[in-house]
Amino acid sequence: MLMKRMLLFAVLAGIAAGTAGCKQQDAPKLDRQAVRLYVGDQVRITADRPVAWSAADDFYAAVDADGTVTARHVGTTTVTATADSGSAVCTVEVQPRYNTFVEPAYELIGQTISHAEIDAVEKREKIEETKFSIAYKGELPYIKRVEYFYDVADEDELNAITVRFDKGYENEVKNFLSERYLPVPINAYVINFYTHYETLAAVKVVWSNREKEVVLQYGHNPEQIKQ
Repeated sequence: MLMKRMLLFAVLAGIAAGTAGCKQQDAPKLDRQAVRLYVGDQVRITADRPVAWSAADDFYAAVDADGTVTARHVGTTTVTATADSGSAVCTVEVQPRYNTFVEPAYELIGQTISHAEIDAVEKREKIEETKFSIAYKGELPYIKRVEYFYDVADEDELNAITVRFDKGYENEVKNFLSERYLPVPINAYVINFYTHYETLAAVKVVWSNREKEVVLQYGHNPEQIKQ
């Protein structure tokens, strides 16, 4: 009887050892689970074993084969390290260097919307209102006004939005846009034209020496942007 028990224990021990040897490894471990970067910054993430790297959305941040993350545009995404045993994720938050102004509610462009509905969304102080436009006071001293325009042919449809800055803020506005938008060249006559990655709202920057101001204009396409 004692010999049978010893034999049984030996068999069970062998089975346990074999099971442990065949057990799948845990998912890879990263040296960090989240990173916060400014646009243009880089950081390398390391794993405890060889992995393949991928980015969920390289508009916001890209990652190379060595795990080096490059922050590209303002927003949040993830990078994933994948091995045979599983995968691990690191969250990447990309911060702006430029917070020049609060963007208007350009997602409303093209919609049928009342003045009251715009007022409910726009937090700036209203300073002027006509049948076809609503103007708000800039939230900072160098912002002259933010104005929402309705389509002349359809007075219920929001057609475009402009933000007017004091002269001298050309580079500030361009840097603000480049951190959030993809540049899309249109033609030689357009100085700058950007298309937003998510909403595809068109953004046009116009320098006006005559009026001594910088005008940022939002619309669905160049034809919808007021000149």
